[in-house]
Amino acid sequence: MGWSSPHALCPCAAKGLTTMVSTTPATIDCHAHVGEFIGYDLAEDTLLSELDRGGISLALISNIDGAAVPGKTRDMAEAAANRAAAHAVRRHPDRLRGLLWARPCSGSAACLATFLSERLRLPPVHPWTSRVFVGIKMHPEMNAFPADDPRVDPYMEVAAEHGTPVVFHCDGSADEASAERIHNLARRHPDVPVVLYHMGFGGPHEPSIRAVEEALECGDADLYLETAQAPVEAVLEGLRRVGPQRVLFGTDATYFGRGHYDHYRALKAALAGSLSSDELALVMSENARRLFRLSREERF
Repeated sequence: MGWSSPHALCPCAAKGLTTMVSTTPATIDCHAHVGEFIGYDLAEDTLLSELDRGGISLALISNIDGAAVPGKTRDMAEAAANRAAAHAVRRHPDRLRGLLWARPCSGSAACLATFLSERLRLPPVHPWTSRVFVGIKMHPEMNAFPADDPRVDPYMEVAAEHGTPVVFHCDGSADEASAERIHNLARRHPDVPVVLYHMGFGGPHEPSIRAVEEALECGDADLYLETAQAPVEAVLEGLRRVGPQRVLFGTDATYFGRGHYDHYRALKAALAGSLSSDELALVMSENARRLFRLSREERF
C-alpha cells in the first residue's frame, strides 16, 4: 500500500479483455492487506469477494493498522496489529496466510518472533501450510525508517533463524524505501529472501530491476521483484533481465477496492502471452509457494 495511486495498471489498459486469460494457473497473491486506511476499501469481506472474483487461491496479508500515517491509519502497536492479522487468518485458513507487520522504531524483533510459531489446526488433506505467519513485512515510508537502518537487522536475524522471507515496500521516489537501501540491508543478510514490493511503486522501476540483477551477478543478496501496481512494460523488462524465477505476482489487494483484480487483467494477459506454462506458474504461484513455504508440512 502506497501513499497515492502511481502510474498503475488501469482498466483501459485491458480494453477488450472481458475475462481472465484461461491459461493462467492457480494464483497466489503475495501482497494483500487487512486493516483500515482512510480512502481505501480494505474490508475483509471486500478482500474475500475479490479473491473469489479474481480466481486467487491464497493471499498473503499484512495488517496496515501497523502503519503510522497521521489521519489515515490506526498506528497500532506491532503486537496488536499482528494479533489482529492472526485472527483474520484463523477465520479464513483456506484463503489467507499472514505477513508480520514490523515496526523497527518502536517494536521488538524478539516479540515478533513468537508469532512465527503459531499454527492452525487443519485437516490432513489441507493444501496449505499450518503456519499462521509466513513472512515479515516492512514499510519504510509509513513507519519512518530507512530500509537499511541498523534497527532492521534484528528482524532480519529473526527471519534468518526461522527461514522466513522479508518483504519491503519499495518506492523509487522515496529514499528510505529505495531499492538501493533495501539491497544494502539484504547484503548484510544474504541468506534471507527479500522481496521488493511494487518494484519501485510511483518512482522509476529501473533501480529495482538493477538491484535484483546485480544481486544475481554478485551473489551478495537474495532479491526478488513483485508486480503490484507496476506497469506491464516494467514487469516484462524485469522478467527479461532477471528471469521468471525472481518475479512474484502480487497486487496490493484491495488497493483498488471492488473490482480490484480487474486492474491486473492486462498484466495477466501479457504474462500468459510471453511466458511458457512453466514460467507462468513460477510467477503466479510457485515462487511464492517455495519462498514462503506454503505447501502443507509433512510433519508438524
